[in-house]
Amino acid sequence: MKLNMILVFAVVVGAVAVPYILFILFGSNTKKLSTFFKTEATKQNLAFDKTEQWASRIIGIDLKNNVLFYAQLVQEQIVHKAIDLSTISRVNLLEDLQTKRIDGKVSSTLENLTLELIPQNSGAPILLNFYDSLIDSAQNFEMKRASAWKSDIQNALTAKQAAVVAA
Repeated sequence: MKLNMILVFAVVVGAVAVPYILFILFGSNTKKLSTFFKTEATKQNLAFDKTEQWASRIIGIDLKNNVLFYAQLVQEQIVHKAIDLSTISRVNLLEDLQTKRIDGKVSSTLENLTLELIPQNSGAPILLNFYDSLIDSAQNFEMKRASAWKSDIQNALTAKQAAVVAA
């Protein structure tokens, strides 16, 4: 009787645990994105001073080489940008808020949040998406995250300008 119970227990645990473990090991896009990020950093000789990963996105800044690296997983494809901060003049935070009236109360909903990097030579701005309501199921401190990265990038731009003035 004990053998039957042990066998049933093993089958039930196996039926639940094995798919869960396989999903964690092989189904994670987070691991794919992280591996890509590390590989590209090695290829480009980048040593990041700060990195952050969230909701199928990852960003890192290398202050020594003055490079910002951003990657996003969109429909199983990795879209990435390596941005030389010496070519950037300023950074803006673009937020798309939709105002709706629900039961007589006005409510604002964040639809899109993007960092806009403006090049020095009047080229097309570089857009880094931090949140899109069509892609992301929930907000998770994206406004705070985007503001922090805007501040970090502005600090890098200010340090670069101070170094140019000092030289």
